Amino acid sequence: MVSEEQLQAIRQKLQTLKESGELDGEGADRSENLHRLFMYPAMMVPAAQEAVIKAFADCMPVGAWAIDPFMGSGTSLMSSMEFGFNVYGQDINPFAVMLSRAKVEKYDIPQLKAVCQEVSDRIAEDNDTSVAVSFRNIDKWFNPDVQIDLSKIRRAIQNVDSQLIRYFLWVIMSEVIRTGSNDRTSTFKLHRRSEEDIQKRNVNVIKEFAVLVNRGIEDIATYWDKLSKEDEKVGAPRQIIADIRWGNTKESIETDTEFDLLVSSPPYGDNHTTVTYGQTSYLPLQWIDPKDLSCPYDYVKTTQEIDRRSLGGQTIKKEVMVSIAPVYTKAPTLKSFFEGVPADEQEKYYKTLSFIADFDKSLDKIVANMKDDAFYIWTIGNRFVGNREVPNDQVLIELMESRGIQLFERAERQILNKKQPKKNNFSKTMEKEHILIFHRSM
Repeated sequence: MVSEEQLQAIRQKLQTLKESGELDGEGADRSENLHRLFMYPAMMVPAAQEAVIKAFADCMPVGAWAIDPFMGSGTSLMSSMEFGFNVYGQDINPFAVMLSRAKVEKYDIPQLKAVCQEVSDRIAEDNDTSVAVSFRNIDKWFNPDVQIDLSKIRRAIQNVDSQLIRYFLWVIMSEVIRTGSNDRTSTFKLHRRSEEDIQKRNVNVIKEFAVLVNRGIEDIATYWDKLSKEDEKVGAPRQIIADIRWGNTKESIETDTEFDLLVSSPPYGDNHTTVTYGQTSYLPLQWIDPKDLSCPYDYVKTTQEIDRRSLGGQTIKKEVMVSIAPVYTKAPTLKSFFEGVPADEQEKYYKTLSFIADFDKSLDKIVANMKDDAFYIWTIGNRFVGNREVPNDQVLIELMESRGIQLFERAERQILNKKQPKKNNFSKTMEKEHILIFHRSM
C-alpha cells in the first residue's frame, strides 16, 4: 500500500517535471536509439515516459509489474524496464508483437553477431532469382529486382534456428521493406510513389539490410548497457521479466498477472489523418514467415484488416449508436459533445464514437487485472474532427471515475516535430497530449 507520504512525494516529483519542460522531450538524451529498429507510427516519446515512470519507481514494491495493453512498438515497456519493472504488453497487431519482442529481448551479443554474419554469407551465396512470396499487387509495391533481393533475405532468415534472433532479423527486414518499397513514407497510409520518383530511386535492399543489422546490434547493446548501469546503482542484477503476447484488449487481457502500474496510450488517432498501424505493417507482414507470428485472424486479408479489427474499426451507424449508448451514462461530456454536432455532420463522428465505445470495453478488462492501489498513466490527445476538438481527456477522466478510479495528477506535453501531412483539408491536428494519472482512493 502506498503511504500518504509517498503520494505527496510523487506529486512533488510530477510538479517538478511539469515545470522543467522535460515532458516535451526537449534536451532528451538520444544516444539510446533502439526505438529506431523499425519506425512504427506515432511512437510514444521515450524521454517523457521515462520521466513520469521514474516518479513512481521508488514507491513500488520489488518485482512490481507494469502493463501496456496497447503496446505498439513497446516504448513504454522499455522505459518501465529501465526502472526495474517486470513488464507485460499485448497488441492486436501481430507485427507490433514481434517488434516489441525483438526490442525487449536480452540477446547474447556475440551469438547475435555470429548468426547475423552467417545470414549475410547465405544471402551473398544465394543465386536463386525466384520470388519467395506472392500477393495481390506485389508488382505495384516492389520492383522486380527488389522482390528477388528480399526473397534472398527471407530465405536466409528462415534458416536461422533461434526464433528470437529471427524476430530481430524480421524486424530489420521490415524496416528495409518500409524504405525500399514503392510506398511513400511521408504518411502512415499506403500510397504508391509517383512513377517518376520510382524510376529515380536506386534501391539496394541487401546493402541496406546489412547496414541496419549492424546498427541494430549496436543499439541493442547500448540499451542493455544502460540497464546494466541501473543494476549497478542498486547493487545487484535485476531479473526483469518481459511477457509479450498477441491480444485483443477489448476482449481480454491474456494473463492472470495483477499489475501495479499501467503506462499506455490508447490508439486515439486523428480522423482523416488517422494513424493506420495496420497499413504500415501490411507490406512487411507479407514477407515475414507466418510461423513466427501468433495471430488468430488473417492479418493480410486486406490492407485495412488490422485497423478494422482495432479500436474504432467498426463504423456502421446502427452498431455504433447501440454500443455508445451505455457509455453516455458514464461520460456525459461525450453525450453533450455529440448532441452539439449538427445532424448533417454527425456521420463524421461515428469512428470517434466507435473508438470510445471499444475503449470503454477495454477498460473493463484492464481494470480487472490491476491491483486495487495501482496507478494508471494514460497519454491521450484531443483529436480534431470537422475542426471540432473531441474532449478525449475529459471523457477518459469520466470513464475512469465511473469505475471508482480518481484523477491523481495531470500534465500536458507539446507534440514536437509531429509527422503529419503538410496540407490537411479536413481538420486541425493535435499540438499537445495530455498525461492523465489515476489512482483509486483507498
